[in-house]
Amino acid sequence: MKALIAGAGISGLAAGIALRQTGMDVEVLERSQEVREVGAGLMLWPNGTRALQSLGVEITALSVQRISLRNWRGRQLTEAPLDSIAKRYGSGTALVHRADLQAALLSSLGLDHVSLGSAAVGFEEHRSQVVVELQDGTVRTGDLLVGADGLRSVVRRQLMGDEDPVYLGSTVWRAIVSSNEIELPREVGINWVGRGSEFLAFHLGGDRIYWAGVTKEPAGERPGDRGHKVDLLQRFGSWAEPVPALITATDEAAILRNDMYDRPPARYWSRGRVTLVGDAAHPMTPNQAQGACQALEDAVAIGESVKRASDLSEALGLYERLRLRRANRVVTMSRQATRSVQIENPLLCIIRDTAIRLLPPSLMLRMLDTTLAPQPAAEN
Repeated sequence: MKALIAGAGISGLAAGIALRQTGMDVEVLERSQEVREVGAGLMLWPNGTRALQSLGVEITALSVQRISLRNWRGRQLTEAPLDSIAKRYGSGTALVHRADLQAALLSSLGLDHVSLGSAAVGFEEHRSQVVVELQDGTVRTGDLLVGADGLRSVVRRQLMGDEDPVYLGSTVWRAIVSSNEIELPREVGINWVGRGSEFLAFHLGGDRIYWAGVTKEPAGERPGDRGHKVDLLQRFGSWAEPVPALITATDEAAILRNDMYDRPPARYWSRGRVTLVGDAAHPMTPNQAQGACQALEDAVAIGESVKRASDLSEALGLYERLRLRRANRVVTMSRQATRSVQIENPLLCIIRDTAIRLLPPSLMLRMLDTTLAPQPAAEN
C-alpha cells in the first residue's frame, strides 16, 4: 500500500515515519523547493516527547526544569511542578527549535520519501485508489491521502467544504535572539501575562533564546513606519526585564509577525481514503503549547490504527476514535486560554491573576491529565 501525504511540516513528516513503520510506501508532497522552518521555538510537553519516543526520533533539545507564570511586572503567579509532571506522565518536558525538530523528523523519514516542489491542489477518490493533482498538472496515485498541509489545508477544504479559519483577535510576534548579556535562567520557561497581552521566553540550545509577544490587534494590521521593534517596545517596553531587553537585542529582520487563527472543533477528519493530521485537522492557538505535541500524537495514532486494522476504512475509523475527542478538547482549551490572556479590564485581570496564584499544584496536575496523560487504547 502507498500513502500520499500533503505537506512536509512536523505533522506530515511524523505521519510519514509512522506509516512507514507499518510497511506502507510513503511519498510526502511538499509545495516548497526545500524543507525548512524559521524563527520559532517549541515547548514539547510529556505527550510530545513520549510520541517522539514512539516514533523512534531523537532530537537535540534543552531539558526544562521550571515553567514560571508571572504578571507583567514580574511577580510570580505560579510555577508548573515539572518534577511531578515527569513522574506522573512518564516523560519530561523539552525546549527545541522548530527547525531542529523538523530536521530530525526528515532525517528519520529520509529525504528520498519527500517530493519537493509538489503542491497538492486537489484529489479524486476512486474505489481502489486516490489520485492527487499537483499544481504543475501531474498526478500522484496512492491508497491513502493524508492532509498535513496546515491551517488553510487544500485537502481539508475539499474533504470538508468548510469556511476559512477564524481570526481570534490577537497577533503574535516571535523571534530567536542570541542569549549574550540577556539575564534569563537556562532550563526555565517564563510566561508573563498582562492586560490583553502576554510575553514568553526560553532558552534553546546553542546560546539562543526564543521569545514571543502576543497582543490584541485588528486582523491584517501591518507594522508601523519604524518597524516591528518600535511597535513591540510601545506595547512591552514597560514590562519586567528581560522582556524589553530581548526585544531591543533582536534584529528587526529576525522578527516575524502573524495573526492567530483556529477553527471550531470538527465532527470528523476522514472520508473514504482521505484523512487529516496536525493543523489541517485541528488548528489551535499556541496558548497551551500543544500544536506540535498534538500533531505528533496524530502520527503515532494513525500508525497504530493502520497496524491494528484489517483494512483502510477500519483504520481511519479507529484513528478518529483515538484522536478526535482529545484533540478537539485541546482546541477548546487553547481558545479559552487565549480569551483569558485577552482580558483587558484591570479588575478582571486581578481576579484572573489571583485565581492562578491560588491554584493548588494538585489541581493543576488533575487539569493537565486530559492533555498529557497517555491515550487509552480505542476499541476496534
